[in-house]
Amino acid sequence: LKSGSNVKNIIPKKTIKGKGNVIKIHPSVLLFNSSFDIVGNNNSIEIDESSYFNNVTFFFFFYNKKIIIDKRVQFKKGGIIWIEDEDCEAWIGEDCTFEETHIAVTEPNSKIHIGKDCMFSLDIDLRTGDSHSILNAQTNERINYAQNITIGDHVWVGAHVSILKGVHIAQNSVIATRAVVTKSFLEPNVLIGGMPSKTIKENINWDRRRILKQYN
Repeated sequence: LKSGSNVKNIIPKKTIKGKGNVIKIHPSVLLFNSSFDIVGNNNSIEIDESSYFNNVTFFFFFYNKKIIIDKRVQFKKGGIIWIEDEDCEAWIGEDCTFEETHIAVTEPNSKIHIGKDCMFSLDIDLRTGDSHSILNAQTNERINYAQNITIGDHVWVGAHVSILKGVHIAQNSVIATRAVVTKSFLEPNVLIGGMPSKTIKENINWDRRRILKQYN
């Protein structure tokens, strides 16, 4: 176990069972009420400089899993990053912000990649798999294997959104509140919404600033 000089910011409850598990945290990172629960071998967490985590839990189960968190990532109100099975990965790009998000990478070789400067609201769920099997009743073959999720740069995800397995969202897009995203949207600069989701508007972009209406 290797970590930066900020270990004092991690709450005492840490469960680490296994061999070859590595936690690398830049000394500038702040973690409040956050914890690590690692069971398995050869798992790694890398958190880059100036990131901030409040009430975030990291769960690792089984082997060869990786979490990479780039510079200046913020989890402001809470979240869970859950990775299970073998050879899974979660990667979060620099300058992303999260109010409260559940990121679940389940089943072998699946990944969630989130680009730079994304903004996530609260009560958001991303998951690569269903964790249990749905079978073809005639052949008894499984029909719901996990698939990767990719979120492009500068994507805004509204509150209470679910993003499910196999989804790719292109850059500069917005996902509206309470959307359930079950398919990919490969065209950039679109507004996505609905259950299941569809393209609502094209040729849009967004800004973190609240730009006020100009009155004459």
